[in-house]
Order: sequence, then C-alpha cells, then structure tokens
Amino acid sequence: MKISVFQINKLRKITGIGIMDCKNALINSNGNIDEAIHILRKKGEKIAINRSLFQMKDGVIISQINSNFTSGTIIGISCETDFLSKNLEFLNFSFMLSKKSLEFYTKEDFLKSFLHDKNYHGSVKDIIINKMGVVGEKIELKIFERIDSPFVMNYTHNNYKIATLIGLSSKINVSIAKNIAMHIAAMNPIAINKEGIPNILLEKEIDIIKNQIKKEIKSDKIKQKIIKGKIQKFILDNTLLNQKFIKNNKISIQEYLNKNNNNNLKINFFKRVSI
Repeated sequence: MKISVFQINKLRKITGIGIMDCKNALINSNGNIDEAIHILRKKGEKIAINRSLFQMKDGVIISQINSNFTSGTIIGISCETDFLSKNLEFLNFSFMLSKKSLEFYTKEDFLKSFLHDKNYHGSVKDIIINKMGVVGEKIELKIFERIDSPFVMNYTHNNYKIATLIGLSSKINVSIAKNIAMHIAAMNPIAINKEGIPNILLEKEIDIIKNQIKKEIKSDKIKQKIIKGKIQKFILDNTLLNQKFIKNNKISIQEYLNKNNNNNLKINFFKRVSI
C-alpha cells in the first residue's frame, strides 16, 4: 500500500516517532492511524494514549456552567487559522454562544434556536454562517457536549484548546471541584475507575506488554507477574480516582476528595475535550 507524506507527517505529529518507523507502521496497518499507533506501542515506543482528540484544524473549546452549578456544556467552534482562533472578537463570539448553549440539550436544538439582541438576530446556525462572511473563514459548531448533575464544575484552559466538565453527586467547595476539573485537563484520564475502562482497551494493553517483554523474559510465571504489575500501573495512571493529584503528587484524587469532604461524595462522570 502506498503511504502518503501527509499520513506519515500526521502520525509523526501525534507520536513524535521517526519517519521510517511511522511509514512502516502505516504500511503494516494499511494506512490506519490508530492501528499504526498500536503497532508502534507494541514495539515499545513510548506514546501517550490519545483519548479526546477532535478533528478540528483550529478553533476554540469553551466549557460553561449555569449559575446554580447543576448543568454544564462544552462547545467547540472551528475555524481555519490560528490567527482567527486568538482574535478577541472571535473569542467573544464563541463565549456568547457558549453561554447560550446552556439552554439546550442537543447540538441540533441549539443550532435551530434563535438569538435576539442588539448584535445578533436569527438562528444560531444562520448567525454562524453570517459570521463566516465577516471573518472570511469557514467556521462551524463542531462540538456540543452537556452534563447535568447535582453539582457541576468546569475548567477551560487559557489557550482555549482544552475544556472539561465534572459532575459530582452533591455540592462541594467550588475551589476543590475546580482543582479536579483542572486535573482532568492536565492528566487526561480514561475513566473514573477501573470499571470504566473498556475491556477491549485492557486487552490491547496486555497485548502491547506481551510484545514488549516476549524476547527478554523466558519464564511464563515471571511474564504473568510483569503483565499483572504493568496493567495495575496502567489502571492507576489512567483512572481519575487513582491518579496522583497534580497539585500534590503524594495523594490520589480519591484521597484529595476524602480529605476535603465528609459526605461520601462521588464523581458521577466527567468530559474532557481537546483539539
């Protein structure tokens, strides 16, 4: 199969691995990027597990919560250039849409809704189309995510490329919830706990570990012990409650919650979106 320079560069950008290794992985995966990453990891290459990358060339990601901390949304407005994504007027436009998004439960309903104020008049879809004529670039509502919970907190990174929402089972100190939302942005967990990790992902990880150690270790008993230890580390590193808190790596997120809460508070769910 012929592999294009574009495919190779795309894989290199994601993994940081050399040209020939990327090319060979793409050939062996018939051009499938995800499978090529899997092949490279099986070889022992250290590549981060990408769990929340959205296909937006550029744009902004913004999370928003309502005034009583019970609902939150994340929207992503795509554009064509980094220059526009940093433009103050474009950011203000995106923030306006983000606040409006809290009134709706689906992307479709949001796009059909109407705005009536001194600056904008018409459906959100038409307003976005009209904005394209003003900025001279194609812009689009690419992402719409929402959560509802007894207590919701958000975090938007200051470059507007990552945003998170976290839903908790009861009210908690705002700064504590904000710290956890920020931690999710930084550490990109797969799931809240072990039970939330898809079995297929664990099976892939076991396959990767087996390939990494098959030439070095001969004893099956030792192999099983190593696999068990590495899978346990994988779970600890990639589940929110077990991850070390970014502001204090001596405690886990679960311990951080226990230390600051006495109401058996639970994390119901979280969302993390990045470009």
